[in-house]
Amino acid sequence: MNWMKAISSAFSVTSLMVVAAPSASASFLDEDFYCRTYGCVVVHDGRTYDIYDNYIFAGSTCCVAVGAPMIPYYHSSGTLKPNFTDTLNAIDDPGPGSGALFDITDGNGNVINAVLDDGDGFLDAGDSLSVFGLDAFTDVTLTNEAQNYSHSFYITSRNTRFSLRGQANMANSTGDLKDSVTLADIGFVPSITRRGNDDGFDFGRRTNRGQIKIDNGLNTLDDISGIPTEIISFNRNAGIRQRNGDINDQVIRLDFLYTLPKYDFSMGVGDLDMEVVFDFYRE
Repeated sequence: MNWMKAISSAFSVTSLMVVAAPSASASFLDEDFYCRTYGCVVVHDGRTYDIYDNYIFAGSTCCVAVGAPMIPYYHSSGTLKPNFTDTLNAIDDPGPGSGALFDITDGNGNVINAVLDDGDGFLDAGDSLSVFGLDAFTDVTLTNEAQNYSHSFYITSRNTRFSLRGQANMANSTGDLKDSVTLADIGFVPSITRRGNDDGFDFGRRTNRGQIKIDNGLNTLDDISGIPTEIISFNRNAGIRQRNGDINDQVIRLDFLYTLPKYDFSMGVGDLDMEVVFDFYRE
């Protein structure tokens, strides 16, 4: 069973653009003419950052319409990736033949044996199980880590109101899981962390923290399927950035908890491949 083939990789921030790191105590938002004049959004993963702008560079005109996607400003030399929450560890694809970690359970749901993971967080040939017996009630269940995934990235803005929208879809799921698990079965809970330190990345010290609203009607990935759906609105005209500083001082963290349904043998086997695409809209 390759239950989690693409869950960890498909929740990606799409086409987020990047610029070289600025000098100390001054970020891109502090110095760039277009950010200062027309407004922009910056997304960060703790390693590099990407820019979205209201100014339409292709036409040399201001600006994208309210309710329209913002314009990618720079293209990074690398790919910006979400992190596992509270860390700077980027979300990577599981390797070929890798799957979700699980426990062996008895008829009462008690764990009678657990996979000894080799440290990569996925079930693969490097893992092991101790000897155990089988009976008519033996089953499997996902570990807590395999069932609940929290992914994060950082965000800031200047001189614009905007929203984060997302769209979820089934990508390339296969086997029994293609039919036994749907978007409505995957829990989805967005949240915000305004101040913290993730593996030395100290964030949020110089931010405006008010006038940010999470849509409380979102509970599963089915709630953001079909069309890009507003997840969080940022309603302060001045933006998240409060004043000049390093980029880490000016960002807050967006967190997204994804919860898989409890797995057992009745659901069959296969690959579960789902994708969430995020984008930014001027408001």
